[in-house]
Amino acid sequence: MHAGGLPVPPPICISTGVYDRYVDHNRLRERIGLELYRKNIEDMRWEEIWDASLRIQHLFMQATLPKQLEEEILEAIRQVFGNQPLAIRSSAPEEDGAGGSFAGLHESYVNVVGQQDILKKIKKVWASLWSDRAILYRQELRLEILRSRMAVVIQPFVAGDVSGVLFTRSPFDESQMVLEAVHGINQGLVDGEVEPDRWLIDRKTGKVAKHTRPEQRDLVLLGGEAGGVRRSRLDQDRRNSPPLDTRAIEELVQLGVEVERVFGAGQDIEWTFVQGSPVLLQSRPITAGRAGDAADKRSWYLSLTRSYDNLLSLRERIACTLIPQMDDDAEHLSQLNLEELSDAELALEIERRFDLNEKWTSVYWSDFIPFAHGVRLFGEVYNEVVEPRDPFEFVSLLCGQKMLSTRRNELLLRCARIAAKSDHILEHLKRGVIDGIEDSEFQASIHSLRHHFSTDAAGIGVPGSVGEIIAAMILQYTYLENGSSRKPGNEREALEKAFLDKARHTLSMEPAELLSLARESYRLRDDDNIHLGRIGQELERAVRLARQRLRAAGKSVGDTLPAADLCRMLRGKLDVVEWRGGEPATAQPPGRARARQLQGQPASRGMATGSARVITVPADLSAFKKGEVLVIDSIDPTMTFFAPLAAAIVERRGGMLIHGAIIAREYGIPCVTGVVGATELIRTGDRITVDGYLGICTLQKKNYNS
Repeated sequence: MHAGGLPVPPPICISTGVYDRYVDHNRLRERIGLELYRKNIEDMRWEEIWDASLRIQHLFMQATLPKQLEEEILEAIRQVFGNQPLAIRSSAPEEDGAGGSFAGLHESYVNVVGQQDILKKIKKVWASLWSDRAILYRQELRLEILRSRMAVVIQPFVAGDVSGVLFTRSPFDESQMVLEAVHGINQGLVDGEVEPDRWLIDRKTGKVAKHTRPEQRDLVLLGGEAGGVRRSRLDQDRRNSPPLDTRAIEELVQLGVEVERVFGAGQDIEWTFVQGSPVLLQSRPITAGRAGDAADKRSWYLSLTRSYDNLLSLRERIACTLIPQMDDDAEHLSQLNLEELSDAELALEIERRFDLNEKWTSVYWSDFIPFAHGVRLFGEVYNEVVEPRDPFEFVSLLCGQKMLSTRRNELLLRCARIAAKSDHILEHLKRGVIDGIEDSEFQASIHSLRHHFSTDAAGIGVPGSVGEIIAAMILQYTYLENGSSRKPGNEREALEKAFLDKARHTLSMEPAELLSLARESYRLRDDDNIHLGRIGQELERAVRLARQRLRAAGKSVGDTLPAADLCRMLRGKLDVVEWRGGEPATAQPPGRARARQLQGQPASRGMATGSARVITVPADLSAFKKGEVLVIDSIDPTMTFFAPLAAAIVERRGGMLIHGAIIAREYGIPCVTGVVGATELIRTGDRITVDGYLGICTLQKKNYNS
């Protein structure tokens, strides 16, 4: 654009060759490979990819620029820009390829002041090549991830009065342009913090076809006096006026046509107005995301990042609307006497409960999962402000809260205390029976467990197992001296104070409010499944009764028969269902070579040795004993009542934010996640040492080929 005479601030480029020099000097390529090729990316969930991304980006920030390279960069900047505030923009070669568009996936920074901050922001742009969103997108496009490289474009910072983006061809209708604009600088629009005014423009005539104003115009982002970005509120006049008038729209449309002519393809352009004149900031091709392209998952990848304001709104919606509504639905379902229903009415009730469960599961994915990224936002901000040696130090500020799972475990401990004083209760528990125990206090606690904490969800699909599992757990809890979760200590208080002191002078958002948001996000990450589990167990209660009735009528009904078939049988429209099961999979085939040491990721600090208990199906849970090492594919929140009993936890699934890791930290139990083949390579009874500092599991067995 600069060479073509278009109004763009003069740039210089730090090439991909400089990126390579930095990476090679610090031997980062090998360490990136260790993080990303430890297991297939296809097998890694978002939590695990985010963890790997955080560690890789931390490597970039901790690594050092060679002195000569640092001097070359600063000298080039001095010669062109002097001491001006700068914009430091990402530019990966893959962004200009014909098969993908990385818009919004890599970081750029504006109003950067001072040599040290300039060098730091350059490193952060390089590091953003390894964000989880960028990793996922490259994997989706089948790009060779380790060959990815990053250039950096540096320009003088332009503090515009009005800014926005222009798509010269709408991704949904090529006969139109799409223009979006906000008051102030572009950062708020690009990051999703500020909702823009939007115009659809006819490409042939240049006339506005439709204008959509935001729900409210009140927030504006501006350049801070000492660098960076500050948030402010718009004055009343600008709140009531769109950022662009007719003349400005016409100028931008004409510039868009010129830029498209220069590049020969539709363009996604960032622009700003300074004292009434348009300035182009950057442009990239529109190469993906056409209407109807179901394979294009960029919108999902981009949704992994939620703005601070969006998360605040989501918190209010979840706490004030969604959770109360879900609990009300679960309570209503629990009050219905299913025994009084006819077979046809029971079939109708199962269908209603199935639809309700589907509805709330959809809400879980659309609202609860995105809110988990409050933890993500806090982690990134904390690492930016504090620059800790451990990229996961921020988790210490989130632990020690009162969660539904820890409250449920305290109730289990209360049952155990009652049971320990009664031979009558203990005898029933040893037989795996809880319903026939004649003790009002004990039964009241059991009722609360099953009613409020979705305990029955642990046995869904395994009829008759719920009572056995609960009885087995209460028996094991009688051996616990103290079942309470870990309380926040002096370390957390010191870390919190240090963060708040530093953040007050550097953040555009309120740091205490951000920390509060992160703690609620962290807590809900575990609590939401217990709320959802109450709906699921009420569906299962109706399904269980349907099986009982059909079997009593002489029908052959398998435990895995779908609810839809059960309903058809209840209505007399289906008589015999062919069994569609198979032989149960053998988790630990005989004669297989055994591993001596298994590598995962540290998720909760500490070290412990114990006998392994491998859980492959829910029925295995009733055999778990206090002091064993829990080895499992992944812990569901309905299963976290095992945590106080375990010496350590090992999971195949990875991530600092999976449920096993969260509950392990609450109880101070060593935990290693992301262990490939954990439930196949470890066998029940193996002696195992779990190192929650290094993420290593060591099998202490003499014959590893047995």
